[in-house]
Amino acid sequence: MWSPNPDTYPNSKISKNAPTSSLPRIQSSLLRKQKIEGSMKLIIAGATGLLGAEIVRQSLQIPEITQVVVLAHQTVHLDESIDSSKVRSVVIHGYGEYPDNVKVEFAGADACIWTVALTPLQPGFDFAEVKRICQDYTKLGFEAMCEAGPARPFRFIYLSAEGTPEDPTKDPVILPDFFIMRRNTELMVQRFPTEKEGVEVCIARPGVIANSTTWSRALVANLFRIVNRFGRTLPNIQRSELAAAVLNQVMDGFEKKTLLNADLVRLGRRELKLRSTPRF
Repeated sequence: MWSPNPDTYPNSKISKNAPTSSLPRIQSSLLRKQKIEGSMKLIIAGATGLLGAEIVRQSLQIPEITQVVVLAHQTVHLDESIDSSKVRSVVIHGYGEYPDNVKVEFAGADACIWTVALTPLQPGFDFAEVKRICQDYTKLGFEAMCEAGPARPFRFIYLSAEGTPEDPTKDPVILPDFFIMRRNTELMVQRFPTEKEGVEVCIARPGVIANSTTWSRALVANLFRIVNRFGRTLPNIQRSELAAAVLNQVMDGFEKKTLLNADLVRLGRRELKLRSTPRF
């Protein structure tokens, strides 16, 4: 069983009185040592997407993660140079239906990184479809995993977006319907632990993924770079940093209930640095 994060779960063995500057280092060191002796089963939902593919790639390079269930609409094709022996590719027609042969693959999972979403930037934007994919499918996917009998605790991290309003009394000026829907989805995810015992959740709110490869995301990223040059800096994050950050959190425990872009950049860089440090 994975140890809880001391900031979120104060009864853990690591003292809250430990110096805050040393806590992340102590926590990562102790928990990584523990996990090397065990195993971790991770579900990655939306595995063929821009971020999902990078999370899959990085997860296969982490010894502590011994099983990776990649959930997507089509078979995930990996580079031949990558050892894919710990991958279970699960193909589904939609993220709203989970037959028994799919649920069995979820059994015993320690964590899920949920990246399934649509944005207003995608061609043929239809709000009803976006809501169904971003909100309804998240709920149905989570319930299917819980029905399958995951490990305890079961960590579920939901990828939202920077700019999602937290104050329910204030509506966003830009794309209000979309961001209100994302806010409601976050609130729904935050209620999961009250509905299912042994569940821990986290909301990740990245900004623009700076090295996006799809044309629409790349266009927006370039526009944001222009704005950054002449005006207020807008949050952005490298895809490798974001993938490393969410992997770090499902392995070591959630630092916060909501991780903003700055948190994700910090955690991602720290995780990548930790991996590059030689192990003895």
